[in-house]
Amino acid sequence: MDLSKFSVHAVVPSEFRDLYELEGDKLEALYSKSKRHQWNAETDVEWKEFDPTADIRDRSTDFMFRLNCVHELSEEQQTALWRGMNIFLISQILHGEQAALMTCGQLVNCVPDLDGKFAAAVQVMDEARHVEVFARYLDCQKARFPIDPDLKWIVESLLAEPEWEAKCVGMQIILESIALSFFRLGEKSAVEPVFKQFIGRVHEDEARHVAYGVLTLEDRIPELPAETRTRLENWAYDAVARLAGRAGRPAFQTQFDALSTIGIDLESFVPKLIAETRDASHIDAEGLEDPMAQTVIPNLIRVGLVPARLVPGYLAQGFRVDLAARRVDDIHSWHAETREMRAEFAREGVDFSKAQEVSRFATS
Repeated sequence: MDLSKFSVHAVVPSEFRDLYELEGDKLEALYSKSKRHQWNAETDVEWKEFDPTADIRDRSTDFMFRLNCVHELSEEQQTALWRGMNIFLISQILHGEQAALMTCGQLVNCVPDLDGKFAAAVQVMDEARHVEVFARYLDCQKARFPIDPDLKWIVESLLAEPEWEAKCVGMQIILESIALSFFRLGEKSAVEPVFKQFIGRVHEDEARHVAYGVLTLEDRIPELPAETRTRLENWAYDAVARLAGRAGRPAFQTQFDALSTIGIDLESFVPKLIAETRDASHIDAEGLEDPMAQTVIPNLIRVGLVPARLVPGYLAQGFRVDLAARRVDDIHSWHAETREMRAEFAREGVDFSKAQEVSRFATS
């Protein structure tokens, strides 16, 4: 499969209004802040300080580097593994930022209010800068990986989606929230000097983007017809199931293809990895963060896109959702509650990676 480029047929409705007063104080404040906090990826980053020998991020912040099968590798192999993992992840971030650039360009047309058009317009500039800064950084690393099919599925769905609310859900609430978690962690764990310079700036930009999505949708979602709301709830669930990798199949499977290029014997390493992670309850998870539990699902709850009928499916993925408290706990896939829920789905022949299947279980 050639993932170097692909085309999406998108028909984007455009709404023009002869109304030029900003109506929402919160969105106006975000737009004003965005104008004040612009930065230049070319001149505000000291690219000559790049250190090719440095780890990009602190290894101790990643789950993989708490596994015995990783520590059995030589120091040289561990360094290559960590570099490959980070370059794969940053490559997917880069592709996601291009998707955000294109989607926000569409939102300028189809969002009906001027506040939303302004917020989307300034985000277009932010996303262009993010594409530039991550592309430059991967050029420094002399490596980049193509878009993963899981991410490609999200991008194609977003660009072809005719409704602006769905674009906001997919972009600001899901993809941007995942990126926000990575940028927040990256700011804490950055080691390589150039990465350390710009990741905090990108984090600040991304926080505004997610805030725009939440502020826009938490008022809009309750007003949607029930059929539209159900479609968005299902779409969001399916996206989480695909990207979190906890619904019966691993996410971002091409990461293993990427790692095969860095000199590790995957035929020996992967079986050990699978065996050790099948039940990782013995591994210290202190300080580890999952973007789904930290940002994505809480924001989906806040805007009203986690219905009671899908809560069992989230539990089967290791996310315990309390709708009354608007809270999600990451209890992981090896927790007794998760295993019990999965067993119940299995007895009923339910594929919990699909929202429609989970809904069928909930109403049976």
